[in-house]
Amino acid sequence: MLMGYCGMDKIINRNKNISNGTRKSIIFILLIIFLVFVGARIVFAYSFFGGVFGGRIISMPALEIAEMEAAGYICPLFGTSISIVPIGSPPGTPTSYFIPSYITPRTRTTPAIRQLILGRYSGQTMITCTLPSDPPITTTVSLDTINLFGTSRR
Repeated sequence: MLMGYCGMDKIINRNKNISNGTRKSIIFILLIIFLVFVGARIVFAYSFFGGVFGGRIISMPALEIAEMEAAGYICPLFGTSISIVPIGSPPGTPTSYFIPSYITPRTRTTPAIRQLILGRYSGQTMITCTLPSDPPITTTVSLDTINLFGTSRR
């Protein structure tokens, strides 16, 4: 089964003169080589989808957006912004994300404070906040954009 998945049976079956013992030896040698690479941390897992994240939601909207709005800025969002404490991080190290309105949770549970969240992010969204004065003052906030996520039930 594993050989068929990796394509090894095609390589080995091209030469019908290879015995079962030789096949097992080839597979064993390839396994050893793979384990050497893993042990030396030479194996890289690259995802073109962006990074992954997980943690507990501590603020909605994101802390950066909440600070701007507390100072009188108006920050129009076409989605939701959240701040989380990543799993395994100290409590004082929040990370903020933007969830576009067209992205729905895979768990069909709406995000809320104190929920666990796990997902994938890619790219950044620039949110323009405007302070209504004469002349108006604008500031931008950059948040990582979530493109796939799920939350706990509560």
